[in-house]
Amino acid sequence: RAQTCESKATSQAKLKASSPAFRPSTSKLKQLSISDMPSSKSGASSSSKNISNSYSNSNIKRNKSKQLKIAPAFTPRQLLQKKGADPKPDEDGAWQTQDSPSKPHASAGTAAGDIASADKRYAEDDYFLKLPQASSQMPYMKPVGYFAIDEALRRVLTGEMRAESTVVESDLPFQIHNYCSLSPIENIDLYDASGSFSVQSIKAQSIVDGRHYRLHRINQPLSAPQVVLNAIDRWKAVQSPGVAQVHEAFTTRAFGDNSLVIVHDYKPLATSLKAKIIDSGVVVSEAFLWSLVLQLASALRAVHSAGLAVQLLSASTISISPTNRVYINLCGLADVLALSGGFNMNSAQQGDLHAIGRILGAIIGTSHENLISLQGQAQVVVPGAGFSVEFKELFSYLNRRLTPVIAIDDILRLAGSRVFAELDAVRRDADLLHDTLRLEMANGRLVRLLCKMNFVTERAENNMDPEWSETGDRYLIKLFRDYVFHLVNESGKPVADMAHVVGNLNKLDAGSDEKVMLMSRDEKSCLVVSYREIKRCVEDAYKELVAPTKGKAWQ
Repeated sequence: RAQTCESKATSQAKLKASSPAFRPSTSKLKQLSISDMPSSKSGASSSSKNISNSYSNSNIKRNKSKQLKIAPAFTPRQLLQKKGADPKPDEDGAWQTQDSPSKPHASAGTAAGDIASADKRYAEDDYFLKLPQASSQMPYMKPVGYFAIDEALRRVLTGEMRAESTVVESDLPFQIHNYCSLSPIENIDLYDASGSFSVQSIKAQSIVDGRHYRLHRINQPLSAPQVVLNAIDRWKAVQSPGVAQVHEAFTTRAFGDNSLVIVHDYKPLATSLKAKIIDSGVVVSEAFLWSLVLQLASALRAVHSAGLAVQLLSASTISISPTNRVYINLCGLADVLALSGGFNMNSAQQGDLHAIGRILGAIIGTSHENLISLQGQAQVVVPGAGFSVEFKELFSYLNRRLTPVIAIDDILRLAGSRVFAELDAVRRDADLLHDTLRLEMANGRLVRLLCKMNFVTERAENNMDPEWSETGDRYLIKLFRDYVFHLVNESGKPVADMAHVVGNLNKLDAGSDEKVMLMSRDEKSCLVVSYREIKRCVEDAYKELVAPTKGKAWQ
């Protein structure tokens, strides 16, 4: 993090800047050293006017024919606008960057990008628009993605945080049980042997740990509430990345009826597979379908190994995230409601695997190419010519057209080498998260540096010296603060360039030997020093500030 985005800027770039802070209008500037600066021992008699005069050379003559060339952290935006190189946003409202970020989860094929880009709620934010753009960098500079979080991943995380903090106004009660800030998500229609019923999905925040959870509410009176609710305890032990973990179940009258509520993990921005693909008519690739089958098979393997069965697996109870991660929701609902009393566990588990085939049929059945009409019979879903032989065999196997018994091991055998493609996608995601964590591990260095600088600058007094922050090393820190944050262009408009700020703070944190020119606000005095000297001034001033005071302390 200490290295800057332009490690070779000193030797290869010399730009003429249009800002007064970059381009002084004087021809003769007195270069001062740290030893020439006024000392804080001068007492209260030294004023800011004297300090300013001590840095300026008397009778400075202006000469427009000579200009001091300085290599800034990044090319000033105003120069790029003159050249017509101002970056433009693309169709999604995203700014084009030099490094093209890859999709977070690429195992779903071409449909992955379509699904991920369909939701633009998290595509724009102020932080993203102020990042340094590719057109503001020189060829020798490293891309922005080398120092910052991957842009595609940052968009997803930003959208997830927004989704968690957003509360939709509704007629729901403010708090039930240990959960508050209830916000409706969707209504799920389910069907079983006894008929159909609706489940309301609600987002809520726990008042115990502050995390967000997904509550599934159903108006169902229970004959033996405590006995039935104890059935949820077995689901708490199921740990799988593809299963929304079950936490608890309780009954409440807060909705004006006898409601049963089951608490699951909340997956931000995840919507049901039915609403995301089937109802919207999205045409997905075969690679996405293989990824869907493998993720569901992995989740069901964990459920069946615990001696349980979902029993309500459908496109409505499966959630898919913008990165094509698949989660099984409503686990434990069938057990709590005792919908299948006296059922056979093996038959229930076979029903879960057969449900994968029905889900595949619902997805590919949205295309007329995969529908065959038989004389006197209803239309039958059959994979068309665009699918491979292996997928056609898998589809027939999951729909019990080859054998009445379905096994997860046989699904893996039919998948073949596509299992390795899914593993490679998972490893790429893991590498991306690992690299991002490594980059962000020490992201507090600049914050600590800014805190030290602001503890010192503009301080009213220290040790009863009202001019402490305006003398000695402290005045140099103030000039550097103005150089970093208070730049203006030739028309006097503030220059809010994040790249300039980050680049200079990184140089200061690293203690670079590169020189920087600091100018007073009246433009009558100038000081050329290195980042190493400025860093020493910051450290010494901060140590002096936090050092124990001599004599009796103030009460």
